[in-house]
Amino acid sequence: LPLPFEPFDEDTVILSSVREEQLAVLFQRWDSLELEIWVTTKIEPESVTWNTKFLLTAASFFIDEEKKVAVIFDKNKERSLVYRNAAYIIGVDGSLREADLGDSNDKNCYPLACSYVPSLAKLT
Repeated sequence: LPLPFEPFDEDTVILSSVREEQLAVLFQRWDSLELEIWVTTKIEPESVTWNTKFLLTAASFFIDEEKKVAVIFDKNKERSLVYRNAAYIIGVDGSLREADLGDSNDKNCYPLACSYVPSLAKLT
């Protein structure tokens, strides 16, 4: 199914699930720190409808549909705090909160979020 944008090989595209019914995709152009987060509003066998939710800068993210927030992990935006990691919590109402995640040993190491979707399938 098509994405809501046309990426180049150098662009960053990260797909994430939002519960079991929706998908989210993070898109960052290779020449910009700005990124977009798109969330599906409808998925059918032959088509998908996307709705843009957020435009920001970030390293990784996940969306909590129940709490209606996106959590973005990145470096602190203050230049004097380049070793500080932060989580930015953006509400559906546009509210923004910042959580300090502490220092990195290297200013080039960014915090990373990984998605987990529980399954009813039994592992043997």
